[in-house]
Amino acid sequence: MKIDAKITKTLSIGNVKAIADVTLDDSVVIHGVKLIDGKSGTFVSMPSDKWQDKDGNYKHTDIVHPTNADTRSALFHAVENAYQTFSQTAAEAPTDINM
Repeated sequence: MKIDAKITKTLSIGNVKAIADVTLDDSVVIHGVKLIDGKSGTFVSMPSDKWQDKDGNYKHTDIVHPTNADTRSALFHAVENAYQTFSQTAAEAPTDINM
């Protein structure tokens, strides 16, 4: 499976490092995939619906998710690599300071 990721937003506050759009086999796009710095390391969080159960507790259900470990790993690496490339490009970009 061909997986391409494009970083659409980066965040410097909180545990979300970036938000990405992921394209699968040039056929399906998943918007809103998050790259998160967790307690056990960095991971990818898929888009989810937030809902309230009968007891008033909030729950999250993934809208889309990988069905096996190999696909989850490939998706994580695609988003992580896109983030690294995006971060390097941003760091190397010249800044325009008007004085």
